[in-house]
Amino acid sequence: MQHTNPYNDVKLSQFKMWLHDMNDKGEGKYFEVYVDDVKVVPRTNRIESLDDHKVYLDDTTETVKVFTYNTENSNRYQQFTFYMEKKKNNELPIQTQTPIQQGLSGIELENKINERLMQTLSVERERWQTDLLKRDYETCKKKLTEAEDYIDELEEKLNVYKSKKLHLGDVNLGEVASIIVEGMVKRNPHWVAKLPGGDALAGLIAKEATEDGKAEVIESEVVFKKKSPSEEGMSEEVKAQLGFLKQLETHFTQEQLDKIMNILQAFVEEPKHIETVFDLLEIKKEDEKV
Repeated sequence: MQHTNPYNDVKLSQFKMWLHDMNDKGEGKYFEVYVDDVKVVPRTNRIESLDDHKVYLDDTTETVKVFTYNTENSNRYQQFTFYMEKKKNNELPIQTQTPIQQGLSGIELENKINERLMQTLSVERERWQTDLLKRDYETCKKKLTEAEDYIDELEEKLNVYKSKKLHLGDVNLGEVASIIVEGMVKRNPHWVAKLPGGDALAGLIAKEATEDGKAEVIESEVVFKKKSPSEEGMSEEVKAQLGFLKQLETHFTQEQLDKIMNILQAFVEEPKHIETVFDLLEIKKEDEKV
């Protein structure tokens, strides 16, 4: 649909009022402005941009056309044509014998165009930067999620490793070590006597062993004989632990057992050394496999 009106301030004001009314009703329009079939205002919905066409008017201008669209990318439009009214010579006032300069000079026009270009570039730059920040945010968010999943996986593996490193097959090395230490202390109360305040404890251990009839004195040292426990009613786990203890007694001399006790005492005083010794043993095992 095409609308034709004379070009004057009243008609332009009415047209802008119509644009504002459409915005208020939620039916805002996009528009383009042509001066003599030359587009001077690109498609926009900023109503104040309508007046930008005035810098392109001169005394040869015949029409100003405004095309309105319902959406930014729509191809359907309404055309509003404003034609310039030509005044008759006898209607010209005497003081207008000299031409009235309409519009701006070439330099002013160029400055105006450059200003409009800079505004457009600024808007596009802000939009580009916003899109770039959104993409960076989504990338960082994805990497963070992947890192958190990987951390959870490592923690799970670490917990499994911690739960298994003190086991040898079905044998709990911690419980076996407890039995070994208890037996060694009973057989060698002089080790306990070396600890601060351990004299009284060593005496109690020796007395307890003597009352049970399981100790005999040889060259001023207390030697404990291990009972031969009946395997009836014993669980498989206890049997495995006792078998491991017998292997230690078979393979180590008394001097070596003394050193083992000193090592265990060092672990009691500095538990952090346990991991160091454990790691060294693991490295040694890998070398032997090679």
